[in-house]
Amino acid sequence: MRNLFKLFTIILLFSCNKKEDPKDQDTNDCTGEYTTEEIQDTLVSAFFGLDNALPSLVLCNQQAGMLDGMPVNFKFPLDVSSLSETDFEVLDSLGNIHTPICVSLAPANENGENRTVLLLGEFGTAVTNPPVEVRVVGDLFTTDTFSGESVCSEIINLNGISTTNVIPLADGPSLFFSQRIDANLNECNSGIQTIQVAWNGGITPYISGDTESDLFQYYVGYSYCSGVLRPHVPISIADLDDNDNFHQLCFSTSDEIVKISMMANTVEDPNQDPNLYSEIDVSYCTP
Repeated sequence: MRNLFKLFTIILLFSCNKKEDPKDQDTNDCTGEYTTEEIQDTLVSAFFGLDNALPSLVLCNQQAGMLDGMPVNFKFPLDVSSLSETDFEVLDSLGNIHTPICVSLAPANENGENRTVLLLGEFGTAVTNPPVEVRVVGDLFTTDTFSGESVCSEIINLNGISTTNVIPLADGPSLFFSQRIDANLNECNSGIQTIQVAWNGGITPYISGDTESDLFQYYVGYSYCSGVLRPHVPISIADLDDNDNFHQLCFSTSDEIVKISMMANTVEDPNQDPNLYSEIDVSYCTP
């Protein structure tokens, strides 16, 4: 792995500095209303993270035993004041509808985050009756992004959207969102460009002996140069040790990073399932 890191460093030194507009970027002009399709795409995924493994008394202040945990992931930040457990329904494979006992944006509730809602309750069983769909059935609103986020948003009522992209319990985590972070949201102490990435569930290092601060060397960012993707390895990583699903990657290149990847078997979810190879486009909008 150290040899792979050195290889990418050498490639970085010889990459060109000419910046070109990336093709097929996910952009929004932030001036008009969103289409029905764009609103539907706001709900990216749900992740059946834990099955009967979370204490309800501690997390929901209710005597209901052990609960399932399901992070639900959105492209745009959510208005916490509009968030309620009754905003969601979870459909299992037998057709039963479940309402969460409680929901929370924590721990991913810092400025520039607020895109993952943790649903807690009974949502089915991993092997015989897994959850297959998550629906928004209440008036849950997005909110404006902060200055420094490369994705912009507007206030949208998400009532009526749903996703069947429910990742099974046995699968590992994957990247679901990425954007550039600047100004006060930037937690990097080095580098000249910061890219925030988000996983569809909480993660910890999978490689024995690694700490979270070691994970930067396994991420790769890509910029366009004459129509070719050029790799760049971050020089460090920030937004650590807060038990959430977000990282900030610190890059020394000024070439615009348009894609992020992570090699397989590098991080694991709370169920100790390792990730497969994962990649995500960096989202930008035009103000």
